[in-house]
Amino acid sequence: MNLISSRFPYVRVTLQVLQRNLKVEVLLDTGFDGDITVPPEMILNGKPPQGYLPWTLANGEEVNAPYFLGKIRIGKFEPISVLITALGDEPLVGRGVTDRFKVIFDHGRKVIVEL
Repeated sequence: MNLISSRFPYVRVTLQVLQRNLKVEVLLDTGFDGDITVPPEMILNGKPPQGYLPWTLANGEEVNAPYFLGKIRIGKFEPISVLITALGDEPLVGRGVTDRFKVIFDHGRKVIVEL
């Protein structure tokens, strides 16, 4: 089983968080060690986060950002548990997720995700 995305380096996923399913196109970021970040307005809806995590951004700035426990489903693969952090202005999936799969970046044309 695999998922192929021709929108390099993005893939469509479903996030399960706060009793909602969000279909999102995410950037696969191999330089990001965490699980998932999404823009705060995407998930902050007045519900309190599970907590806050310290992050060091690419520019060296240090911030504390709210996080939520959730799940991610990539294609038809089984959902996996993740930390979803409300941070930034573009949804990112990091190595905390991609390291669980075989991910092929095919010459800047497509992304293939396999187990």
